[in-house]
Amino acid sequence: MKNIYRKFSRFSIVALAIVLLLLTAIPVISAANAPIISVDFEDGTISGFDVRGTEGERENNGTGILTVSTDVARSGDYSLLITERKNAWNGIAFNILPHVKPGVTYEITFWVHAKTPDTSEFMLSTQVGTGAGASYTNLTSKSISIDNAWVEMKGEFSYSQVDIDSGHITVYIENKDKEAEFYVDDFSLTALDGGAARDPLTDPITADSRSSEKRGNFMGFDFEFWSEKNDGTTIMQLTGPGTFTCSWDSALNILFRTGRKLGSVNSYEEYGDITIDYTATHNIESGDVSYLTAYGWIENGHINNDDPNWLVEWYVVENHGSYRPPGGGTKQGTVEIDGLTYEVRTAVRRSQPSIKGTATFLQIFSVLAVGQQRTEGVINLTDHFKAWEALDLDVSGKLYEVSMCIEAYGTSGRGNGEISKHILTIGDTVYGLGPEPVPLPKPEEPPEATPEQPQEPENPTPPPDEPSGDGFPEWGIILIFAGVSTVAIVGAVIIRKKR
Repeated sequence: MKNIYRKFSRFSIVALAIVLLLLTAIPVISAANAPIISVDFEDGTISGFDVRGTEGERENNGTGILTVSTDVARSGDYSLLITERKNAWNGIAFNILPHVKPGVTYEITFWVHAKTPDTSEFMLSTQVGTGAGASYTNLTSKSISIDNAWVEMKGEFSYSQVDIDSGHITVYIENKDKEAEFYVDDFSLTALDGGAARDPLTDPITADSRSSEKRGNFMGFDFEFWSEKNDGTTIMQLTGPGTFTCSWDSALNILFRTGRKLGSVNSYEEYGDITIDYTATHNIESGDVSYLTAYGWIENGHINNDDPNWLVEWYVVENHGSYRPPGGGTKQGTVEIDGLTYEVRTAVRRSQPSIKGTATFLQIFSVLAVGQQRTEGVINLTDHFKAWEALDLDVSGKLYEVSMCIEAYGTSGRGNGEISKHILTIGDTVYGLGPEPVPLPKPEEPPEATPEQPQEPENPTPPPDEPSGDGFPEWGIILIFAGVSTVAIVGAVIIRKKR
């Protein structure tokens, strides 16, 4: 009988060791497969994506238009649509340079849905470097028809230190037919053996940085450093969610900004209240042509590139030097918002760089009155939009961008600035309270269920492609119980053996 106990006890100890080993491995397996980046466009924005093309293309002829769409979606309600492509290589691209390190193999996944034509050839690729030194690697190609609905495109790639030092690494979906329009959804980048690379909090962006470094998405905010001539000594350093420091010296025209590129999906009225709660510094050492401003673009419909009203670049200027923007233009009136007085002026820019390539567009400025300039406070953008409409200025179109910006102009200009607090509220979502956007709390509503007919809970079972919950997996709980049971059995055997 003792031999039986001894054998049973040994078996129990071995089983316990196996169970504990499995439990220890669970977080390791989970962490190894967790995506570094996962984008499903459910915040209703283009989420840091861009149209692939050169700076010259973008500023002159345009490269295509990205729109967050509700036409089709693989998960949730939104996907990303590209239209008006000028060339076959003008695809949907994402800058992964801040997220990769040398020697790690990365899995890149896009889900693609064709719109036009009925069938066409899609390619998932990665680009390293720019110009004559650029290299392009096709990871996978597929012929996809509209009837295929959503198709997964997946590939793997490992980048070297030389690749990272090139200053440009993107992944993208393109189509051999330049007329093709298509959707993407559920993009992810996964490190198959762990780790991330460059840290945007320590790597500054400069005038001579590659174009892919000057635009991106970090801690819930889109950022952009735009330099008209890539000249001068200029630096932008990200410091947190929506915050940054910057300095400039002898640059023709530069904009440092963080916010959300919304992708021309909804009007400001459809979003609800839009505010920016900010704290900043704004130092102009020479030149006097610089301003601290809320900033963005509105598309009033693709009517005619010669009609300035089809595209609007807007400013709410909180602080400026002796140069008062827009330096002329047409005075439309004054408005009172939150006890502050703003002068509203307009100007027309013809054949100038814009979000739609070279275009003619309208500029609208709300400029805080002299003596009331400030570097902290809350800007109620919705009230500004309404005030502009009351002055017969058309801002009823789709809101493309809402940002906080420091702009400087003039080759003799020199200065520095900082956005140290940036809390952006767009409707029901708040950006800037943490690494990820936070939904505004909604008032609790009493349940409508009655004892006679209980109400079914919403989403009683999760979708098949999503995890069953945020807690520990059910099978993990089962293994825990198995381990506890094994310990109990071993203990019982030892007690009986002693007896």
